[in-house]
Amino acid sequence: MLKGKKKLATLVTVCVLAGSTAMAAGSPAAVPVRAVPVQQSAPVSVGTSAIETWRTQKQLAQEETMALLWMRSAAEYRALCYQGYNAAMMEVDKALSDPARKGKPLAIVLDCDETVTDNTPALAKAAADGNGQYKSIWWRDVVHEGKSGAMPGAVDFLQQVDKKGLAIFYVSNRYAPVNYEATEANLKALRFPQADKKHILLMEKSGNKQLRFNTITADYDVVVYMGDNAGDLPIGTNGKSLTERNQIVDAHKADFGTKYIVFPNPVYGAWVSAIAKNYLTMTPEQRDEVNREFLTKNY
Repeated sequence: MLKGKKKLATLVTVCVLAGSTAMAAGSPAAVPVRAVPVQQSAPVSVGTSAIETWRTQKQLAQEETMALLWMRSAAEYRALCYQGYNAAMMEVDKALSDPARKGKPLAIVLDCDETVTDNTPALAKAAADGNGQYKSIWWRDVVHEGKSGAMPGAVDFLQQVDKKGLAIFYVSNRYAPVNYEATEANLKALRFPQADKKHILLMEKSGNKQLRFNTITADYDVVVYMGDNAGDLPIGTNGKSLTERNQIVDAHKADFGTKYIVFPNPVYGAWVSAIAKNYLTMTPEQRDEVNREFLTKNY
């Protein structure tokens, strides 16, 4: 009987080791000895490029999970949204009572995504499915679904600004030729005021919003700029390095909370690509190395 148990143990060991060897030698699409349910499997492909893409998507999804959990569940996130709209409203009221601002009509300028529209359900679904690499085709599909929600406090804030007589400009880097109609319909469905071609300024040729800002300020006195990205503000961070972006923000420190209102977005934005060149397309090992360097850096 003991000999039989030894043979069985040996057989099981050989089977498991053989299965492990097969997985290690093959691609992630290789079939293991026993099936284990997973959320997402690797692409059925022998191409190195496809496997590296899959590994990158999985790693980015893992990195984004805590950030998305915070945005989707934390009371503190909601508080910061309310705080941003409250601060902006104080600037609006101040401008309305300022006799020196009786020239051009008053306006506010704001980004859409993660500034007044909430895309975290779609972002979180993708991350939960193992894909944290939000590419343009994926984003176009999300926009065309027209299911972006309103951030906490956004509807009340925008409707109050509208009632006070200010112009509202939605300056977003959604790509106009394919996303304008879906964007307008979504904003109207959320009961956002002034959602029309005059006030929705999407990206045409350049992601640098300064040209669109200049068009607005030619005719309007802008009270406040609002966004989740430094590029949503007219301070010149477009295309700048991480160090330069920080220096520019430091130079404008007196304007934050008044002229410039920033909403928290730890999931995506220019800050990610500023960490390192090609950060989003690095191998997971390269990205881990960069992450460790920044996490342990003495500032």
